[in-house]
Amino acid sequence: MADSGRVGYNRPRYFKEVNPMTVTVIRHKRRKRAAFFVTPDGIELRIPARLPNRVVETILSNHAGWIAERLAALPKRDVLPDDRLLLHGETFPLIKCDSETTFRFDGERFYCPLAWDESSLREAYVAWLRERALTYVTTRAPHYERMLGVKANRIRIGHQKTRWGSCSSTGTISINVRLMLAPKEVMDYVIAHEWAHLVHFDHSKAFWSTLASVYPDVTGAMAWLKQYGHTLQIKKTN
Repeated sequence: MADSGRVGYNRPRYFKEVNPMTVTVIRHKRRKRAAFFVTPDGIELRIPARLPNRVVETILSNHAGWIAERLAALPKRDVLPDDRLLLHGETFPLIKCDSETTFRFDGERFYCPLAWDESSLREAYVAWLRERALTYVTTRAPHYERMLGVKANRIRIGHQKTRWGSCSSTGTISINVRLMLAPKEVMDYVIAHEWAHLVHFDHSKAFWSTLASVYPDVTGAMAWLKQYGHTLQIKKTN
């Protein structure tokens, strides 16, 4: 992995902290062994579908110290105040007024109809972020395609729970819409990462070397996602 020795991305500018995260046990039919994963909702223990509960309890007990350390090390998830929304690591005022008929952003403020409830606002916000994300990715992609000498067959915007991006063997690249809440530099890292997979469809040394050649601060972006990725939630509270 390339090491630039620099972490130059700011903490998300959120406002109000919520309760600590928890551990969730999830059974998978195809999983062959238990493994812990840190997700936006806390720590998940993913286990084989038929693993006995007593074994699960033993695993949790044996890793209690590790779980406590990981949860304590993670920053508490933050929630936006009622009158602001997040975009590219910054918050912008949300104005609700009778004169508005739709959801929009003028570069400094978000606007929506006064009569909208939380559900209507959230739906419009997510749809707007998806549209903007697709525009952002398709605008940035040519830069990396020129540098790498490759081209994606298809670009899609997803809303994955644990993956920031993916590249299929057929050249379809998916980018998580939640990255629109992160600083642009972090979103650019994920874009560069997935396009580098069009050259090396693995995480070999050659892959990391190729990625570092088009995105120098790999370590900084990875560190930011590890520390703050779980806070990137598309959720509006009233």
